[in-house]
This record gives sequence, structure tokens and C-alpha cells, in this order.
Amino acid sequence: METFSPAHTYTLEDLENWGYPGVSLAVLGFPVRHSISPAMHNAAIGKMAEQDPRFADWRYFRFEVEPDDLLESLPLFHQRGFFGLNLTVPHKEIALPALSQVDPAAKEIGAVNTLRRAADGYEGFNTDGYGLSQGIREDLDRSLENSDVVILGAGGAGRAAAVQALRSDCRSLQIINRNPDRLENLLQTLRPIAQERSIPLSGIAPQDPELSLPRNGLIVNATSLGLNSDDPLPLPKEKLPSAPLLYDMIYNPPATELMTLAKANGGHAANGLSMLVHQGARALEIWSDHPVSAQTMARAARAALEPSH
Repeated sequence: METFSPAHTYTLEDLENWGYPGVSLAVLGFPVRHSISPAMHNAAIGKMAEQDPRFADWRYFRFEVEPDDLLESLPLFHQRGFFGLNLTVPHKEIALPALSQVDPAAKEIGAVNTLRRAADGYEGFNTDGYGLSQGIREDLDRSLENSDVVILGAGGAGRAAAVQALRSDCRSLQIINRNPDRLENLLQTLRPIAQERSIPLSGIAPQDPELSLPRNGLIVNATSLGLNSDDPLPLPKEKLPSAPLLYDMIYNPPATELMTLAKANGGHAANGLSMLVHQGARALEIWSDHPVSAQTMARAARAALEPSH
């Protein structure tokens, strides 16, 4: 029986004596024990191994790593031979100084979620924007291109979404965020891209009386508000337009209060499971240089979220 179990949550202590004989991949987060990434990736790897025996000994694990320990832990993962790592919040921005190379698109976002082993360290990539655009297309039958996009949140997820929207030639982009410094910081990053493409860009606080959302716009919730049942809404409910189109990056719970409101207003809403699947599939393609079945990943993700798990 395999001593190294993808169902287990490992810590840096386990890393000291790590000896999995095959190719190790992992997600690092804090907390991470509820991550369904191992189930999703290992299902896809199993499918790949059927076509190509090179992937028979690839396994994907999860490690709980505190934010303060991340920078010193990455060289340890490298020493132990981990070929690919995924990073969850809040590690996506913290990791940047520790990387040997950062993909230009990830550098623009200022956050990485996928690391690939190189001789002298890890190279950083960001597949969140790709996952978002694929998820919106799949679940809402809409493209970021030519859409009036409204992003709730200016953290790492919001940054990736905003850059993806601009790079996809959205019609306009509005960022809504409570923290004015964080909002301005993101707007500064985005202005050169928006100007280069002549895309109107604006930012506003959710409680600002001037807040107005475009009709037929595409709203993306990139905040964590909605994870808990007692969370406040990321924007006042009276500001939600009629028949809104909403993509909520939260996938557990499968329906947030914001999603329920959007549907009650005659709109369409989707959760972030498809984004998780497509960003994961893209990460596995970066590591393996091999086509990955997003359908296999989606089936495994849905099964992992069943209450019995």
C-alpha cells in the first residue's frame, strides 16, 4: 500500500523526511485540508497514465504551510524534488520574491498560483485568469470580450480577473472594493493595460452612493464574502441590476447569498467550480506538457464535494 496518501494533509515536518519515489506535485495553502485539488489532479493524472506510462508514478498531495513559512519552505520543496506546486490564498502574492523566474502574464498580475521546477528554483505562472474565462464561457455562455465587467474585490483573485478581462478586450472594467488603498494600488497596475487598449477603467467602494452597475454587465465576485452564511454581501443588494449575470468564484457552498439574489432578480449565476477545474487543468498541462481532461477533473471535483466526503 502507498505510504504517501493524497487523502492526507501533510505539514513541513513531513517534508523533512519526504521520500515519495515518483513525481511529487502538491497544493500549498493555509488552511488547505478541505482542498479538493488532490482528488481532481490525481483523477486527471490517472487518465493521462492510461495513455502514457510516464505519468504512472505522478501523485498530487496537499501541504498545510503557514504564510510566514512559505518563503523558506519553497527551497525545501525544491530539494525534496517536488516538480510542481499550486498555491492558494494568501500564498499567491507572498511567493513572488522566492521564484527564479516569473511568467510575464503572472508578473503583470502580481500573483502566481502555479510553480514549475527549474534547475535553480521554481518558475511562477498564473492560471486563474484562464480558468475564469473558461468557466464564464462554460457556465454563463458569455465571453469577457466585449462585456462590461464588474469585479468585486481587489485581492489576488481580483487582480487576476481584472488583468484577464483587459487582456480579453472587455468593453469596460469597474473594480468595487472596500479598502481604498488596495483599490488604488490595483487601479495603478491596471491603468497602463487599460490605456493601451482604450478600455474605460474605474474603481469605487461598495457603499459609495455613486455606485452604479451597468445593465447587461458581467459581475465577478472575487472576494471571500459568501464562504460563511453570516458574511455580509460584497455590495448592497439594491445595487444589483435586474437580470444580472454573475460568476461567483466561491464554489463551496455551491450557492452563495449573492448568487441566490442574482437569480431572484431574474438573472443567471454560476459558482467557481468550473474556474477551479480549468485553472487546475491548465496547471497540469504546464507541468506535464500533455493534454489534460477538464471533464475528468470536473467529475472528480463534484464527487469530492459530495457530503459523504
